[in-house]
Amino acid sequence: MGMDKRSRKLIIVSHCILNQNAKLEGIAGWPGVITPLLKVLLEADVGIIQMPCPEMLYEGIRRFDKSVEQYRCPAFRKLSEKIAEELVDQVENYMENGYKVLAILAIDGSPSCGYNLTQSAPEWRGLVAERRIKKVRYIKGKGVFIEVLENKLRKRGIEVPFIGIPEVPELGSMEEAVARLRELIS
Repeated sequence: MGMDKRSRKLIIVSHCILNQNAKLEGIAGWPGVITPLLKVLLEADVGIIQMPCPEMLYEGIRRFDKSVEQYRCPAFRKLSEKIAEELVDQVENYMENGYKVLAILAIDGSPSCGYNLTQSAPEWRGLVAERRIKKVRYIKGKGVFIEVLENKLRKRGIEVPFIGIPEVPELGSMEEAVARLRELIS
């Protein structure tokens, strides 16, 4: 058997960091991957675990814009619980075997995967074709899936730092998020 070169370091990323094609139509900021993040991860020789996209699994690519309030329903929470449980099982297994999970990269603004900020529109409901819908707002708080994931990690006594990645300037600085990531993985 040859020399094993694995780093034993891992980063967990929201699905759309590695696959912008999964984004809601009209909001993808990159053609394929979020390039500045991927460059940092490749340079650091870390393994990358891509979380499933709960929104894609729940509604598919043709979904409409949603708010955190709309995803705070039993069916979406149940799906989030299932995905998070499987992910936490992986994290626990890696950590029990000497691996380090350095961070979880969330997507700020997302109603499912936001960490610092999530998309809010409590008035969104009912017929939309005939209504004037207010522009989405971002509020401090976590998206539904990240909230579930963080709770499951806490219940198992697993500590992994989260970094909210701001995809658009109104949500924060990508440069600051990349700097925080570099700091955590060095």
